[in-house]
Formats: sequence, structure tokens, C-alpha cells
Amino acid sequence: MAALVRGEMDSTSLLRNVRFLRLWIGQGTSFVGDAVSMIALVVLVVQITGSASAVGGALVARLLPTIASPLAGVLADRFDRRLVLVTSDLVRSVLVLGLVFAGDLVTVYVLIFLMGLARTLFNPTIRAAFPSVVGGGDLTRANALISGTFSVAETAGPALGGLLVATVGVDAAFVLDAATYLVSAALLSLIPLPRPQREEEGTGFGQDLKAGFTYLAGARVPLAIVVGAFLTVLTINITIPAEVFLAKKTFGAGDAGYGLLVGLFGGGMVAGSALMAALGERVRLLPIYFIGVFASALALVGAGLSPAFVLALGALIVAGIANGTENVTTDTILQNKVPDALLGRVFSVRFLGFSVGEVFAYGIGGAVVDASGARFTYLLAGAATAAAGLVIFTFLAATPNPSPRLTRSRHNARTEGGDTNHKC
Repeated sequence: MAALVRGEMDSTSLLRNVRFLRLWIGQGTSFVGDAVSMIALVVLVVQITGSASAVGGALVARLLPTIASPLAGVLADRFDRRLVLVTSDLVRSVLVLGLVFAGDLVTVYVLIFLMGLARTLFNPTIRAAFPSVVGGGDLTRANALISGTFSVAETAGPALGGLLVATVGVDAAFVLDAATYLVSAALLSLIPLPRPQREEEGTGFGQDLKAGFTYLAGARVPLAIVVGAFLTVLTINITIPAEVFLAKKTFGAGDAGYGLLVGLFGGGMVAGSALMAALGERVRLLPIYFIGVFASALALVGAGLSPAFVLALGALIVAGIANGTENVTTDTILQNKVPDALLGRVFSVRFLGFSVGEVFAYGIGGAVVDASGARFTYLLAGAATAAAGLVIFTFLAATPNPSPRLTRSRHNARTEGGDTNHKC
């Protein structure tokens, strides 16, 4: 009872945190704009070229800048994070507005690539700034609210984008997205952020880059979480090319069934984020992370073995819930464990792993579906996800804990906004 009351008080204090509310509203607005403009972007490329390959090229142009993520992480740890965030949003606002005037594929690709660069800089910086905005006691709930908002936007945004494009046109969708970036920039500009705490002043860019990799290589839990995030993205996302075939070909559920399948998985992710928001700091995050990984594995196997479509849908709701909890715990564990001076660099590697895993997953998944069918793809994804979880668990079990002195010295590098007494 006392824990429940404490959790309600923590949630209330988070919603009274003006800095967090500004960040949450800004990010939520931007998430919706991105989802809307993604639909418009695909339609624009098809209008210009009529080519599916050109659409694939646009997606590649969007992901390609993530190769530079480690460099962006250094910038996130060297410069005023508020300035980096606001500048990234303003640049993206101008670039997405440029799509309104783009009349050829090359221009579209260049704009998409530059937007990807700005996003590559923004993502690790916002995660690195999170602890100083939120305060340690509310960190799990804050991540859960942001993650749940993103899942809602990803579920509802494409429908809104399709409606907007169909009724008004692609230009309106791009203008809307540009406006959401301006809203986000305006709100972020009002959030005071402390400068990153540099471990050593006067070091060069290359030294900072090397220091980030050196820290991560020797940091037991952060390394496990970053590698685990890459592996689970790689194993779970091979099912994405299989979704339409599972719904339409395996179960004969048609286009409506495919939409329902994707929508319920997204709804499960929202529910997983809501569960973590309810649990907050009352649970140990590392066990919850592994529960999420292994629950995802079991749910994917269940979807592959389901004799009826309704059972497959139920399994995928569970997979979505597990995925939602895993996303929240991954970010929160890193924010709790990594010193403020290195957060940008660690999150940049995490985002690089996500993008690389995503690219390989789509290619592998498509090949497996073509060769062996949708059911086998889900079974393979479940088995591979379980194997990934075992690899990470074995690594953590076999690697000794850092000495108490080392742990305290790392924690002392955190900003005063971060609380180091979290259960992970």
C-alpha cells in the first residue's frame, strides 16, 4: 500500500515538472508530425518516379546518416545540449518545408539525408539531457510516457497522414511537420539544461570519441544493454516483412486483418509503456528487461504456431507489451548507469545499433519469408530472440561487477538532476 501511494506521488510530481511537460508536449507533437510526413514522403516519391525502388532509396537515405551516430554523440557531450536540440529542430523544420518545393528525386534524397543527419544529432542528445530534465525519481515513468506517446503517434499518425494527403495533399503534410518542429524547438528553448560535465577539459574530438568507446567496452551493464538492444532489434524486426503474409496468406484475413495485426502490436507497445509508467521506480529494471526479452520470444513463437488468427493477434499483443517494457527499461538503465559526461556517446552507439539491426532485419526477414513462409519467420524470430537474451544474460553473469569505488566515482559524474539510487 505504501509503495502504491509513493508511486502515485512520484507520478504527480512528474506531471508538475514544467520542464518535463514542455519536453513531453514538444516531443509528442513532433512524433505526430514525423508519422504524418512519412506517409506524404512515400506518396511524393511515387508521384515523382512511380518506382518502388525509389521509395526504398528514400528509406535508405533516411537511415544512412546514422552511420555518423558516434560522431554526433561526441557533439552531444561537448556542447550546450539545449542549443544542439533547438538547432536540430529548426534545421529539420526548414528541410521538411523544402520538400514542398522539391520537384526531382535527387533533391528529395538530399533533403531526406540532411534531415537524417539532424535526427542523428538530436536523438542521443535528447536522451542524454533526460536525467537533468526529469530528476532521478521519475526517470522510469518519464521514459514510459515518452515511449508510449511515440507508440501512439506511430499507430495513429499514418492514418492521419493518409487522410491529410488524400484530402489536402502532400504539401500540407510537410507544412504540418515543419510546424511541429517549430513547436518542439520553442518548448525546448524554454528548458534550462546544465552543460555536459566533461571528465577532462581540453581534450580533442578524436580523444572524446575514443573515450566513449573505451568506457562502453569496460562498462558491464551498459555494454550488455547496448548489444542486447542491437540483437533484439535484429531478431524481432525480421517479422516485419512477414506481417502482411501472416495476415493475408496464412490466415486469409485480408487487408483489414493486416491492419489489425499491426495496430494491435502497436497497442501492445502503448500498454507496455503504460505498465512501466504504473510500476515506476518500484521494480528492478534489469529483471524486467529480461522478462520483456523472453516474453517477446515466447509471443513470437506463439504467433508462428497459432492455429487461428485471433490467437496470433493475442500473441502479438503480448509481444507488443513486452517490446514496450523493453524499450523503457533499456533507456532508463543506460540513463541510470552511464555518467552524464558520456551519455550522448553511449546513446549514439545504441541508436547506431538500432539502425544497423533494422536494416539487416528487413533484408533477412524478406529472404526468410520468400524461402520458408511467414510462420517459419515468426518461429525463427522467437528462437533468435531467446538466444539473444541468453547471450546477454550469460555475459552479465560471467562478467564481474565493477568495484564499489569505481561505481561510486562514475555515479558522482552525474548531474545534480540525476538520482543514482535506482534499482537496476
